[in-house]
Amino acid sequence: MFSVSYENIIKRIKDEASISEEEIESKIKEKLAKLSDLITKEGAAFIVAHELGVKVLQPVGKLTIDKLIPGMNSVNLLCKVVKIYGIREFKTEKREGKVSNLLVGDESGLTRLVIWDTNLIKLIEDNKIKEDSILKIKNGYVKENNNLKELHLGNRSQIIIDPENEKVEVNLINNIQDFTKKQIKDLEENTTNIGLFGTITNLFEPRFYEACPDCNKKARLYDGKFNCDVHGPITEKLVPIINFFFDDGTDSIRTVAFRENAEKILGLSSDQIYELRQFPEKIEDLKNKILGRQLTIIGKVTKNEMFDRKEFTVQRIQELNKQNEVEEMRIS
Repeated sequence: MFSVSYENIIKRIKDEASISEEEIESKIKEKLAKLSDLITKEGAAFIVAHELGVKVLQPVGKLTIDKLIPGMNSVNLLCKVVKIYGIREFKTEKREGKVSNLLVGDESGLTRLVIWDTNLIKLIEDNKIKEDSILKIKNGYVKENNNLKELHLGNRSQIIIDPENEKVEVNLINNIQDFTKKQIKDLEENTTNIGLFGTITNLFEPRFYEACPDCNKKARLYDGKFNCDVHGPITEKLVPIINFFFDDGTDSIRTVAFRENAEKILGLSSDQIYELRQFPEKIEDLKNKILGRQLTIIGKVTKNEMFDRKEFTVQRIQELNKQNEVEEMRIS
């Protein structure tokens, strides 16, 4: 079944049929009454769209991210990689394999790209797909997750990397809401793409782990040498981890940031963070500068089984400097 919100259908009719929203709503009410309410509002809106010659599930002109609708198949899209979240392995009763998540964008917005096909995932493992790579995607399909649309790629899908004569400009300004805004008191375990606006109230001493320089996966020590599950024997790099408490006025939550997000929190490179270990007094000075800093963090909620508490893992950071941006992130 196609998953298209009522609001999206209304918008599509309004844009394509050039009639007012009030007139559209009136036609939908008439349709509901005629069919004795034996149809959903969405279903009635689909029928009205069809009668007006509006094809809700087909893009008009060039397909861009803002025109994606959950339920679309055979989707072709030109986009740019904004962020690579990594690759993870999964195993269920029916199947096992790998999945990779990326954030991609174009001039109209951002969306999450979810790759299931191992041949396509290998392009990331081999560092052929990188941040800022332009991707020409063929045969994707659109799904909805936590009220957000995602583009998925399976074994029928294709990716052309950096196609000739193709350019993509990503509009980041209007994408503050490519996540679900929440208050800390309302957080639920195992939810993703959550945005929190708040204040750093406590900061712990940085820690590090050994990682693969190519894929950032945690490296394992075998016979005195570090190995990556994907790339084999490696020369490891140290990746910083920052733990802090984040407070939004409704509650506080212990939060962890890795790699570049840890660097953004501290305003230092990984090498500079590592050097801090030798100077405890500098860590205290740094804490004094950071405590009270307000920003938006986007990430996922996890459960710490040992301490029986919810925690938050940062996947992106937005620092808000303008008052109107701050007000936009506040939730009344």
